[in-house]
Amino acid sequence: MRVPKIFWNYFSLFFAAVISVQVATVIVDFIEKTSRDQVKKELLTGGVNWANVETVGLQVFLIGNAPNEAGRFNAISLAGNAVDAERLIDQMNIIDNSNIKSPNLKLEILKNGNDISVYGIVPERFNKPAFLSSLQRQSGSSGSVREFIEYSSNKGNQNWDRSIRFSLSVLDKVKLARLEIIPTMIQGEVVTESLEQKNLLIKQLAEDIPKDLKQRINVKSPRPLITPFSFRATKGKELFRLDACTADNEEAASKILKEVTKLSGKKGLKCEIGLGKPSDSWLSVVLSTLNALSNINEGSVTIIDDEISFVVQKIDAEPEFKTVLQTLENALPDGYLLDAKLISYTEEKTDLGGTAVLTLSPEGLFQMNGTVRLQTTRTTLTSLAEAKFGKDFVNNKLKIDGSMPQDWSDLIMFGIESMALLKNGFIEINNSGVSVSGEANEANIAIKIAQNFYGKLTLTQPLKTKISYVEPPKFVELEGPSDEECLGGVDNLLVERKITFDPSSDRINLDGQQLLDEIADVLRDCEELSLEIAGHTDSQGREEMNLQLSQSRATAVLIELQRRKVLTSNYVAKGYGEVQPIAGNDTEEGREINRRIEFKLAPTKEVERDKSE
Repeated sequence: MRVPKIFWNYFSLFFAAVISVQVATVIVDFIEKTSRDQVKKELLTGGVNWANVETVGLQVFLIGNAPNEAGRFNAISLAGNAVDAERLIDQMNIIDNSNIKSPNLKLEILKNGNDISVYGIVPERFNKPAFLSSLQRQSGSSGSVREFIEYSSNKGNQNWDRSIRFSLSVLDKVKLARLEIIPTMIQGEVVTESLEQKNLLIKQLAEDIPKDLKQRINVKSPRPLITPFSFRATKGKELFRLDACTADNEEAASKILKEVTKLSGKKGLKCEIGLGKPSDSWLSVVLSTLNALSNINEGSVTIIDDEISFVVQKIDAEPEFKTVLQTLENALPDGYLLDAKLISYTEEKTDLGGTAVLTLSPEGLFQMNGTVRLQTTRTTLTSLAEAKFGKDFVNNKLKIDGSMPQDWSDLIMFGIESMALLKNGFIEINNSGVSVSGEANEANIAIKIAQNFYGKLTLTQPLKTKISYVEPPKFVELEGPSDEECLGGVDNLLVERKITFDPSSDRINLDGQQLLDEIADVLRDCEELSLEIAGHTDSQGREEMNLQLSQSRATAVLIELQRRKVLTSNYVAKGYGEVQPIAGNDTEEGREINRRIEFKLAPTKEVERDKSE
């Protein structure tokens, strides 16, 4: 059967239509891709990486968030270089920057000996060169100052300036520090070299902190080395006495004192904290001996490093003593030596042989009264006292008595050692024991005194101490010169000389440099001085040029002072040009006088603010 001719005609038309659609689609895709690629290339070449490009037929859509109107216009212009402007469809938005805040001001300073690192965000008016100059002065020639400081459009305020100055003064007092500075708060941690320096610094921080500023600076000091590490406690019929206590940290001291309080009923007892414990088992050893002491009627326990003395009165039955002793021995770790004794009062009673009295006056005069066994012993004790208190401050009234016990002089020697720890005091040694009273500039000094007499006194001859703590004398810091005295010192140098420059230049010549050396020597002692460096010129030349020259010369002087390690955070350089002459400009002599640098007190920021209000 033949296919009708009309069928072929319709088929040909259909096939041609399909081919036309396919070709048109390919052409449209090609045009869209080409237009999109060309526009993207133009945008990227022009630095516009925030805009996206979409194409639909001949239309090119620009989509994205422009940083501002200028950025949006720039994107349209660049796209117009690739395709006709009529084909561009603008679908870009402009970002609203009105609510974007400047980053918060924050500066962190790390000090490790002579090496200092500082990083953070500072206000745009921050005097970075002067700040780094102050840090460099602290680090010295052997140290280094590393900085990673960024500026913010935030202008800061008066508190920021105060925070910076206060932080610099804190850093100057310590070798190890980490300070974090924000406009109203200074926080961080510093390490002092001793407990005395720590207490002094804490007091200075409280006194020197500027008004309207807060500080949370944790002041630490290295723990002292305690040798020997010791503990001593005595239990009697109606008493429990803590003679000495040492621990390696606050937690251990708290646990020891908690057990002592249970046995004594007394609060407010102290335990010296420091380095030097004989082993990691020190805490458990002390607690074990306290437990043993709690299970007897009368006795004492003494621990010196790794040696333990446990003395119990025979009022306790011997089987009970053995039970307590066995429990203690089982609780002790390896490495500790235990010497346990069960004695009676008669066995413990020892005749010391006499009485010795040692006195130390507030003026430092030391006197010894009593008896010793040999002349050589008297000479030895005299030499020891003179070494401790000075040859001209010792009065030896010791007498010779050959009947004295052999070890009697040891107690006097320990008394001299103990007296050297006091500011003034009285020590009496007799058959009843040793009594020590007086004043000391160091807290917990009774512990050290107890250590001196360990092993020399029996249970019936106790050591009694009554020592008052007296705050060490203050070191009065000499006040620096006043602002007027500082300015007067500079003015005296400028009476016959002046800072001179090369003609029509801000370059300071040799004579001017030498004068600046002397001016810097005066200003280094005036760290809190608010100073204005004023530049002046004659009337030669245009007024605008003279103003610029005077400003650049004043700035040059400021930079030279910074280079000479003068703290210039409160300095300002200002040029006045020709408007403040002090002589006529119609003669060369007068013009020479008018070309000058002046120093004058600058108004503080508080005064400036009051005037503006």
